[in-house]
Amino acid sequence: MDFTIRHGLPFLLPNKAQKHVTLNEALQVLDLMTGLSVRSRSMPDQPAMPAEGDAYILPVDATDVAWATYPENSIVAFLDGAWSLLTTPDGCRAWIADETTLCILTSGTWTPLSPDVFPVLGVNTDADPSTRLAVKSVAVLFSHDDVTPGSGDMRHAINRETPGNTGSVLLQTDHYGGSELGLIGTDDFEIKLSPDGSAWTTGLRLAAADGRISLPAGFADPAGVLGSLGLQYPLGTIADDDTGTADFGDFVYGSAILAIPNSLTSGPVAFFFARMATTPALTTMFSTGAAFTVQTGELTGTTGEDGKINFSATDEGRLTVENRRGYGVAYTLYAFTR
Repeated sequence: MDFTIRHGLPFLLPNKAQKHVTLNEALQVLDLMTGLSVRSRSMPDQPAMPAEGDAYILPVDATDVAWATYPENSIVAFLDGAWSLLTTPDGCRAWIADETTLCILTSGTWTPLSPDVFPVLGVNTDADPSTRLAVKSVAVLFSHDDVTPGSGDMRHAINRETPGNTGSVLLQTDHYGGSELGLIGTDDFEIKLSPDGSAWTTGLRLAAADGRISLPAGFADPAGVLGSLGLQYPLGTIADDDTGTADFGDFVYGSAILAIPNSLTSGPVAFFFARMATTPALTTMFSTGAAFTVQTGELTGTTGEDGKINFSATDEGRLTVENRRGYGVAYTLYAFTR
C-alpha cells in the first residue's frame, strides 16, 4: 500500500527517490485537511486568479476545464499553480466561509452541523413529533429585534390551513384545558371556556364578517351589575305582536342603549348607539341571540318583521321594543351616557 487509507497521503517508501517531494506533498494536503476551510460550496465557476491554498466544494453545476472533471461535492484546492482533488471520506468537516457554517460530509452530501431547521426542539423538557417545540420554564420572552436591527415590531403568528382548522391559544391547568381563544374551526374570533377540559362553552364571539360582538352564553346577573351603571327600564313581559316602550327623553340621544331579555334564550341581547339626525336612529354595536331588526318611526306590534324582535327610537326620546317572536318576551333596557 502506497497511500494512507482515509486521505490518500503518500507513504515514504524505502527506495523512493526525492523523498522530500513526497513528504512535502503529503504535508501540503495534511495542512489543508487539518481545520479544513473552503471559500464556498455554491460557486459554479472556478476563479480566474485563485490564491495558493484556496479550496472549494464543487456544486452540481461546476464548470470550466478543471472543475468540470471533478464530481459534485468533492473538494478541490489550488496547489502549486493547479487544481488538485482532495480525498474526503464521510465524517470530514469543513468550514464554509461565505456561509459562516460548519458542515459534515455524510453519504457524499455536506450537511450543516448546526442547521437552521430543527425537526424537534425541547428546552428543559422533551419534544416529540406531535409537539415539535416544547419549553419548560417559568417565563418565555419574545422581544422585538434590536440587534439586526429590526423594525421595532413583534408579531406572533399562528397560521392554520383552512377556516375549518384551528389556530388558537389554549390555557391549561395541569395539562387540562380551561380556556381557549382564537380562530376555532371558524373565521370568527372566539373565547371558549371549560370546567373540565372536555365540555366547552363559547363565552365571546367577534364576527369576522362585520366585527360585531356576541355573547352566546349570555350575561351573568346583568340587572345587578348594569342597573347601578345607567338608567334602567324594565319593560315586563311583551306579548306576541305587542310592544314595550321606555321614555328616556332627551337623555337617550348620544347614549348607549343595552337591551337584555330576562330569559337570554327568548330574544337577542342588543347594544345600540342612539343618535339624533334628520330622523332618530339606532346604530347596532353588537348583538347575540335571536334575530332582530332596527326600524325608524313608530312600532305598533305588527309593524316590523315577523318572527323577530324589532327596535326603534322616536324623536320624543322613546325606545320601543316590538315582539314578533310568536311568544311573550320580557325585556329590560339600560341607557348609559357620558
